[in-house]
Amino acid sequence: MRQVWVIGKNTYREIIRDRILYGLLVFALLLMGVSLALGELSFAEQTRISANFGLSGIQLSAVILSIFLGSTLVSREIEKKTIMTLLVRPLSRVEFILGKAVGLSLVTLTLVFGLALVLISVVGFLGMEINWILFGVLLGIFFEALVLLGVTVFFSSFATPMMTVIFSASVFLIGHWLDSLRFFADRSESLEFLVVSRMVNSIIPNLENYNWREAVIYSDPIPLSQVFWAGVNALSWFGLLILLTAFIFGRRDFA
Repeated sequence: MRQVWVIGKNTYREIIRDRILYGLLVFALLLMGVSLALGELSFAEQTRISANFGLSGIQLSAVILSIFLGSTLVSREIEKKTIMTLLVRPLSRVEFILGKAVGLSLVTLTLVFGLALVLISVVGFLGMEINWILFGVLLGIFFEALVLLGVTVFFSSFATPMMTVIFSASVFLIGHWLDSLRFFADRSESLEFLVVSRMVNSIIPNLENYNWREAVIYSDPIPLSQVFWAGVNALSWFGLLILLTAFIFGRRDFA
């Protein structure tokens, strides 16, 4: 585990210095600024509109970070040939992949936490009560980013960075559409459609399981059990995808 932590720590430092991270921060802060402007159009709902747009900004930033940086997490080391130097040390390929994933996970957590502090300051200034619901939604955003990170690292083990981005973005879009797909499949008379629907639901994570933004708008409580099992689900997907990545990565020839 020490080797994993060393790789993770170095990856964290490397990404923190990356300019794309600051671009995402600016994007999210601008989106929060837009949310304040839109909130002025409806004084009665200003706080809820601002909170919803702010959470959307945090979600998009975490998703973009997971997909775009995750897509180059391994390929960058291969292109620079630094992976050859790393793997001649007493370091397994599984530890290398896990360390890289841990590093990016910490960066994602830092991004979500930092933007959450800004959002809490904004909605607190507008008079919104800061309660468990908001923190539950932020946890859901992190869970989703963690799953997408696993998906992206998995695709990056055998695809080019561009194709990895396309595949991962497709999983993001389909993952939020699975409930609708299941709804229409259950009411369809086509057996083929039902089989395809169940197959897609089996191999693609349902990202709506982590989407609780409406709870902030309608002040609906989020059961702790739901958050717990969503976290277990996210960690299970992440662990499975990292294991599959390590299996594929372990059979690649870098010579």
